[in-house]
Amino acid sequence: MTLQRQAISVEHLTKRFGKLLAVDDLSLEVFPGEIFGILGSNGAGKTTTLKVLTGLLRPDSGQVEVGGIDVLKAPSEAKGKMGFLPEAPALYDQLTGKEFLEMIGTLRGLEPKRLDERIRTLLETMELLDFRDRNIGTYSRGMRQKLAFSSAIIHEPKILVLDEPLSGLDPRFGKLFKSWIRDLAAAGGAVLMSTHVTANAEQMCNKVAVMDKGRVLASGAVRDVLDSVGARSLEDAFVALMGGSRSAR
Repeated sequence: MTLQRQAISVEHLTKRFGKLLAVDDLSLEVFPGEIFGILGSNGAGKTTTLKVLTGLLRPDSGQVEVGGIDVLKAPSEAKGKMGFLPEAPALYDQLTGKEFLEMIGTLRGLEPKRLDERIRTLLETMELLDFRDRNIGTYSRGMRQKLAFSSAIIHEPKILVLDEPLSGLDPRFGKLFKSWIRDLAAAGGAVLMSTHVTANAEQMCNKVAVMDKGRVLASGAVRDVLDSVGARSLEDAFVALMGGSRSAR
């Protein structure tokens, strides 16, 4: 029997900013077919973890692999394996939506014909086709989020890293987004996402890790995390875990 290889592997990750211990000995694994959610309040270490994973920050210690590639040793190769949606995407307001996707697709190495096909498909799906020639600076928050997500998946990656991906989306597109993510996982893709909204994590994720002040308080299948504190919902489990964490300090 062949063992399934992790799509994402994080081992004993630690990251400090001066005296602040932002991530404290964090380990997690995400396998193909899984949607893994990192839950935590502001300052929990979620975004720092994802920035290390995507090569935007260098850890003080630990090992991070994406698609079997060591992010520290081969950052370009590792980044080529994934799509990344940051919490605050860096969009270029002076470019049009179409120009922005052309730039990202070219950097991702897509052939011109395939790139044109992907841009049209994504703009149609996101209902941005009528706005393709407008400057991004005129886009609403939701439109910017949809464009940023399009740029993250333009090269059709099998591994997605998403930081608060539902931010700014209306309920209809939020529902569509959840469906796309589930379909990606069902097709053998792997998703690691951060969120502070427990309902989103409970609806979407197979596994979760609850973080506070850089430490993982509980991790595993959603049902296992609920059972560990005798909770009926992920929201109740989150509150119980956070309460125990704060009272212990």
